[in-house]
Amino acid sequence: MTSTPAISFLVCTRNRAEVARECVRHLLGSLRDDIEVVVRDNCSTDNSVELLRAIDDVRLKIHVAPENQGTRSFFEISKLARGKIVTWLSDEDDFQFEHLDFILAMFHANPGCNSVFGSILVGAAARRVMFADETVTDPVRASITALSFSGCGGLFVRSSTLAAANCLNVRDANDAYALWNYYPVGFFASRCIDRMLITTSRVVVIQSRFARTTNNWSKTGSQASERLAHYYPESVFDRLSSNLVNLYLKQLPLLVRLSGARQLIRTFRLQTASYSNHALHDLLRENYNSETVESYLSHIKALRLDHSVGRFLWSQGKLLALPLKLFHILNHWRKLESNQPQTSP
Repeated sequence: MTSTPAISFLVCTRNRAEVARECVRHLLGSLRDDIEVVVRDNCSTDNSVELLRAIDDVRLKIHVAPENQGTRSFFEISKLARGKIVTWLSDEDDFQFEHLDFILAMFHANPGCNSVFGSILVGAAARRVMFADETVTDPVRASITALSFSGCGGLFVRSSTLAAANCLNVRDANDAYALWNYYPVGFFASRCIDRMLITTSRVVVIQSRFARTTNNWSKTGSQASERLAHYYPESVFDRLSSNLVNLYLKQLPLLVRLSGARQLIRTFRLQTASYSNHALHDLLRENYNSETVESYLSHIKALRLDHSVGRFLWSQGKLLALPLKLFHILNHWRKLESNQPQTSP
């Protein structure tokens, strides 16, 4: 393996031993010696670590978290990357190596671009998360695209830009939730881009093993377990708040930030119609057991989000509460910026 890999593949896993092993085998199946595969096991209770350590390849690095750290694992693993370019993967994803040279060439040809999004196929139904082939120079579009990203794979960033995210002192699940809700990779995208973003229609990741979601990134203790899952309306509102603070703190012109904020709020209002959409319910049934889905549907009915009037009243009420929410989230971000551990001279 080269001293400085061209790309680091970062894989977080917990209690999905066979799935994680197949993911790593697929990555190491590439004959390239300019890659590294970094796996961070999120304190599994199964034989994940044993199976992974049985793989003999100098390109593979395995790290074990001291405890189940939830989505913090995606944050901590980013500090372990040695490659010039970094990408994250779910343990059930297969990276499409035929497009790697293209991705690396995009960074080489565009030194002002720090982030590239590739298209992905998700789930047994191969639902597409597709992007156009374009260079986005509009800072509003670039920021909204990054903040709206909800996957684990498909994002590529220059490792030199990760300091913009890793400068925050993330101590626990509360800090993680305040920064990125349930979407750490979207958070990294938003922090790493400047004013330019490249997207491609090439499918760079295919989710091939379709492991059932167990919320192992969401629940990391008594406080976190009380939070609703990412697809619940309350969590979507929390993500709106975090995204607005994220945008506010970026070094962008005021008018750009205001335009981005308007788009985020508009998207939140429009999204209320999706909570009673059968396509969403089918997607949930694909990933969760029937009890979890029925609990969600009951919650939607209790909020009256299955009716247009109920959706309007709920979204208006949330927007009225937004200023106070933003105040608390902004204070949380400020504390994470000011509580950086002191390094020895």
